[in-house]
Amino acid sequence: MISDKKTPNAIINMESVKEEIKCCFEATSDLASVTIRIFGEEGVFSYLTSMTNTAFIMENVIKPLTLAGSSSDIPSKSQWLDRIREQYLIGLSTETTNDLGNFTMLVTKGYAGLYIAGMTEILMIGVKELEKRSVAEPTTQSVSIGPKEGFTESADTNISLIRRRIQNPKLRFEKYELGEQTKTTVYLSYMEDQVETGILNQLREQIGHSRMDSLFENSSLEYLFQPKKLSLFPTIYNSERPDTICEGLLDKRIAIIVNGNPFVLMVPSFFMDYFRSPEDAYQWISFGVFIRYLRYLSFLISLCLPALYISITSYHQELIPTMLLTSIAAQRQGIPFPVVFEILVLEITFEILREAGTRMPRIIGQSISIAGALVLGQAAVLAGFVSNFSLIVVSLTVISGFVSPIYSFGARIRIFRYGFIVLGSVLGLYGMFLGYAFLLIHLSRIESFGNAYLTSSIKKLKKKEE
Repeated sequence: MISDKKTPNAIINMESVKEEIKCCFEATSDLASVTIRIFGEEGVFSYLTSMTNTAFIMENVIKPLTLAGSSSDIPSKSQWLDRIREQYLIGLSTETTNDLGNFTMLVTKGYAGLYIAGMTEILMIGVKELEKRSVAEPTTQSVSIGPKEGFTESADTNISLIRRRIQNPKLRFEKYELGEQTKTTVYLSYMEDQVETGILNQLREQIGHSRMDSLFENSSLEYLFQPKKLSLFPTIYNSERPDTICEGLLDKRIAIIVNGNPFVLMVPSFFMDYFRSPEDAYQWISFGVFIRYLRYLSFLISLCLPALYISITSYHQELIPTMLLTSIAAQRQGIPFPVVFEILVLEITFEILREAGTRMPRIIGQSISIAGALVLGQAAVLAGFVSNFSLIVVSLTVISGFVSPIYSFGARIRIFRYGFIVLGSVLGLYGMFLGYAFLLIHLSRIESFGNAYLTSSIKKLKKKEE
């Protein structure tokens, strides 16, 4: 692919090119800059060994350029670059520039620069070839039935995974660069004949007005695209599964691919998206629906159970059956702390175990988490520090929190749970109902790119009044 990029700049000559290389790359050890002769004139060929494949350059660039240098058929100077591209660099991506700043920027992106004395332009040759992680099974959104491919840190690989599933010429990928220092490549992907243009234009406008200094992770983009109104729930979906993103693209969504990140963002997102798993489509339909409603039940258990237990045992004992109340009272004999303290201590302990299991080496992390939970729980009960019933409530709550297919959504629920625990311990069931009312009102007011959060369909955005 040949494209010419010409921007007015100072006159380019051999001295200015060498000075630019020396000024920008003098202290770096991965710069390769060699002098060659082409068509009887001196030339300088520069590239970064850390961003390219040296063996590929020697075979496909240096060797053909050597043939050009020894050619007896010397064209006119105005045809030199065209002759090199068409006869000696066949099949390689090239472009020309007369901007020294653009020259150094392209070198950092994996291009090799060739300048021949007497020319007014520099020939940039695309020779980028980097080591990248192979496609593997997703780590946070694994399924027992269904594809095992997951996105990687390479945006080109991620685009390929999407293209393989949607072989439609209407599939589009728009390229942008974000970050004044990092120049991170970002792609907007959508189906041209299905996408809601109002949402797409809004994303383009927000990207165009972005002035971030660096971009390494998706959270910076989530902050850029999030609605101005406060939202306690995620409004931007992220996934490392190509099949999930492809399904969203066919449902008028827009995918955002960030180079260097194995998670792809998708907008707009709705509340129900966080209870769907790709595995549902590969199951018997009735069982898939049952599992989905089981996730809703797990969400309620994870959010409400500890606060409900504290409220009933502290303020509304008359709601507990007599036999069960007697059992709870017997277990709590000798416990020196109130119920709310028990629950909070157990919750924080499980959070510490969860975090430790995540940060420890994978070989022993899972074993430590399981052994720690069993040993600490049993020891705490035997020591009279907490009751068996409190341990059961917190364990069931923690396990239910893992049912959500999207980790970021489950993490929000863990935070909300502490708020309900405080409300339940202070005001009992009345406090819980106030909390639930606030949560429902908040959910009904959230909008994801102009769409109601509790809906499941995308509507057209209204044009802003002039």
